[in-house]
Amino acid sequence: MRWWPVTVSVVIFAVAGCADTSGGGGGGGTSPPIPPTTGTDEPPTEPTTTETTQTRQDKPSLEIASLPVGGVPDEGANCNPVSWLAGDIPEGVTITLGRPRFKPTGIFAVDQSGCPGDARACPGLEWTAEEARQCWVGFRQVADEGSVTLVIPAIATCETRQQCNGLKGLGGSQIDLTARRRETPETPPDTPPETPPETPVETPSGG
Repeated sequence: MRWWPVTVSVVIFAVAGCADTSGGGGGGGTSPPIPPTTGTDEPPTEPTTTETTQTRQDKPSLEIASLPVGGVPDEGANCNPVSWLAGDIPEGVTITLGRPRFKPTGIFAVDQSGCPGDARACPGLEWTAEEARQCWVGFRQVADEGSVTLVIPAIATCETRQQCNGLKGLGGSQIDLTARRRETPETPPDTPPETPPETPVETPSGG
């Protein structure tokens, strides 16, 4: 019976020894888990492109009902030259020509076939401070009398609103056309057919 206390003491000592070696500091807590490695020590790459929040603003523009243009066709030609007449176009301004028309209507009609094949048409042509090339408008007469003005509309795109305002009041087209009465060949009046002269009828004389 005297061996039991000794045996119990040994067991308690062994348990205490096990507890002491696992804590390492008397706290009895467990070490935090180590996170898994990704296999590389390089820092994450940053994007090479930067996003811009700046948006492109539309430039101010101005609709011009009738450009200040001039030009006189050659004698007998059905092709009218068109040139800018209002001096230098401001730097940074672009004038895009529209479709020509005659005012009033019903006397002349636009017909580009009246111009040579190499003649530059006006619609879509751009005039700037660097270049304002001449263009041509073909036409044909559709009435025997009357006068018209050749109108060239346009849209001006400017760098500033002040530039567009400066294009107002420049005047309109100086191109005027007057219809000429078209000559028709004269037809001779109807003449009755000539009748042959009557020949006297001889009557036999009585014996």
